[in-house]
Amino acid sequence: MSERERLRVTANGVSIYSYKNPALHSFYISAFVKAGCMYEDVACSGITHFLEHILIRNVNALYGMELYRLLDRLGLEFNASTYSEMVQFYVSGGSKNFKMGAEIITKILEPVSLKSEDIDAERRRIKAEIRESDDKNSLATFTNKAVFSETSLASSIVGTNRALDRIGVTKLEEYRKSVLVRENMFFYVTGSFTDEDIDELARLIESASVESGEKRDNIAPVPKKFGNRDNEISIKSADYYMVRFTFDIDMTRYTMAEIDLLYDLLLSGYNSRLFVELSEKRGLFYDINGAVERYKNIGTLYFSYEVKEKDICEAIAMTVGILNSIKEKTNVEGELTKAGYVDNAYMLYDDSRELNFTFSYDNHIMNAGYTSVEERKNRYESVSAERISEVASGIFRLCNLTLTMKGKAKKIDKEKIKEILRGLI
Repeated sequence: MSERERLRVTANGVSIYSYKNPALHSFYISAFVKAGCMYEDVACSGITHFLEHILIRNVNALYGMELYRLLDRLGLEFNASTYSEMVQFYVSGGSKNFKMGAEIITKILEPVSLKSEDIDAERRRIKAEIRESDDKNSLATFTNKAVFSETSLASSIVGTNRALDRIGVTKLEEYRKSVLVRENMFFYVTGSFTDEDIDELARLIESASVESGEKRDNIAPVPKKFGNRDNEISIKSADYYMVRFTFDIDMTRYTMAEIDLLYDLLLSGYNSRLFVELSEKRGLFYDINGAVERYKNIGTLYFSYEVKEKDICEAIAMTVGILNSIKEKTNVEGELTKAGYVDNAYMLYDDSRELNFTFSYDNHIMNAGYTSVEERKNRYESVSAERISEVASGIFRLCNLTLTMKGKAKKIDKEKIKEILRGLI
């Protein structure tokens, strides 16, 4: 496997990274912008997500409202996603249509020229998105506000109706110019393409007006209680019972590979500790959900499950026991699930979308620093069971834990649960 990530810097200072696989028949182009609710103030909450919608609508207008007909005719996909710390615009399709894909995605660099009624229509769509989602009732949103209290990360990505009403075309265009700058934007290309395709993408970027601006480095605001939690339990009223464990992570102490392998040991696959012990053996729940949220300086590892009222304390006690057991090297050695990162490492080449996001995020949002699939494979392969136990010992501590629940507060014995949690050694 001789291919490696390559870098091309355009004349106007925009980085184009590429990772080629000539064996594929498709291309995938992303444009990543370092923006999101993490960088927003309350008055403009949701402006990044709003801008994402507006730029796609603007591209459609630049094509005379024929963009979607064009996409369907050529078999192309063009869309975007907003995260707390970044926005990804992407276009993909058959390799022979690379140049058209490049033309479409670089249209996001054009000024917003929509009429006020178009802005209003998109605003209404986002308000409908807010209304139709269950975020306001979710344990995830409830927990996020507790974990990231008094920071921008406590805000919703989509913003609020009040904030959206204050954002018009002038503010959107000003914001576009402030975030789509050479320091905070890069393109990433994967799949099958030629050097001439990259030349064309560079030419299109160079034809746009891209200015210089403030560099953003994915450093999250640190909550006051980060790493110093006080064993409080927050409960959101509901007619059913859910438990969510959220642990603070000092990302300066651990690598991405270490956190991924620890998470997988706990939660990924049918042999994961929590699934086997609490679901397979005890039947306390059917499924368990979790993820890792990370920035360059801090992050969280969380998981949640739904249980019957009578099983709450048993489930929490078993969870505490499992977390403590991972701190013992002898219990970890045979359970590290490295195959997805080591044995199957080169399967990333088969999926241009996954390769694109993985290398964009790992290398140029989190600055992991590897430039090939081989290097990434070696990072995961080198993590020892002993190191995973050390990482678990550093993270699974009471001072890092925020426990949130859904249920009827009067029927939840908070003091008994607090006593169980004190067992996190």
